[in-house]
Parts: sequence; structure tokens; C-alpha cells
Amino acid sequence: MAREIKIAGWQKVSLIDYPEKIASVIFIAGCNMCCHYCHNHHILDSCCNQIPLREVLDELRKRKNFLDAVVVSGGEPTVYPFLIPLLRQLRTLDLLIKLDTNGTRPQVLKKVIELGLVDYVALDIKAPQEQYVAMTGMPIDEVLVSLNYLKQQKRVPYMLRTTLSPRLSLDDMVAMGKKLINGATIWQIQQCRVAGAYSVAEVRKIVSKLQQYAVYIVVKGV
Repeated sequence: MAREIKIAGWQKVSLIDYPEKIASVIFIAGCNMCCHYCHNHHILDSCCNQIPLREVLDELRKRKNFLDAVVVSGGEPTVYPFLIPLLRQLRTLDLLIKLDTNGTRPQVLKKVIELGLVDYVALDIKAPQEQYVAMTGMPIDEVLVSLNYLKQQKRVPYMLRTTLSPRLSLDDMVAMGKKLINGATIWQIQQCRVAGAYSVAEVRKIVSKLQQYAVYIVVKGV
């Protein structure tokens, strides 16, 4: 390969990023969205990809007896030009692979699933349809393609995730549940870490109104 694959960050062990698995998380720099609550804003510039993948692979091989999985997150991994070669190299570790994505590159998502390069997908659903551009800077059109594909395919399990921004009201969350989430297996609601964020009690109250829209509602960060 003409250019060496590099990554922006690496969390060696996580108990919360792959359901019921011990995982290591790789962060890829670069994103095509601009969400106000992004907690990885420091790696949004693709120039942050500085860690040679070979260093991470060597360390993961040493740890593989203590790990179940590796998570590829970001940023937004599907805009990374070497995502597929990266996943192929991670496959050599014999670990489960989870992909975190904002869904804006459905053709990439479909390809990595159909090539058997991922075992689990987390798709972020950021806002009701009419608020998507205001919340993320991107239209929802391609996200809907990814969402519909995940709901219809049977190759890998998936979850839908929403960060409960203070810009989202209960009515907004219900609208998302009805029009976007409805019928999903897992909807993970994540606490937002910005000024004005909902309290734990408020998050739980909102979540109590959303139970009908997914088989399982998971709350993270409270």
C-alpha cells in the first residue's frame, strides 16, 4: 500500500463500547458533520491521524487473549479512504469488529457488511428529519438509506444511538421514535456532556416515553 494507515487515538480497553464484550477502541480522525456536542472534536481534522496502525496491531496481538472485540470509531470512519484495508488488517486479529458511523456513506456501510468485515454496527440518529441540517450540518437523506439498509439486512446486529442534546425536546425524541427508530432492536440514548444538558432524572423521564419504539432502550452516561 502506497500510504501507511494511521489512526488518531486508541482506548486500549472499554467495557461499554461493544455490547457485553471487552473491546479496544480505535479512533479515526476526520468527520463530515459538525455536531455541537461532539466529545471527539479534537480529532475532527484528518491531520490528527498520526499513530501507525502497526503499533496498535502489535499491541492488540499481545492483548487479544484479554479482549473480545475492537471498535472502529471517530470522527467518522466511513469517510476515511483506507477503511476497508484497515478492517482487513483488524480481521487478522480474530476479534469481533464493531463500526460506529453517522450513516452518511451508505455505500461504504453496505460494502463492509457484505464483505464480512464487521460484526456489529452502531448508527447515530442525531435529530428529527427536519432538524438534521441544523444539528449536524448535513442532510438526512443518506442517513435514511443507511437506516433502512440496516433494518432490512440480516448479516449483522446493530443499534441506533441518539445523544440527548438539550436542543432536542421530548416531542423531538418522540418524533424520532415514530418516524426513524420505530421497529429497531436497540435504541441507545446517550447523556449529553454540554452546558444545559438534561439532568439524570430528566433523561430517565424522557426515556420512559420512548419504550414503544424499540425492543430495547439502553441509557448510557447516567
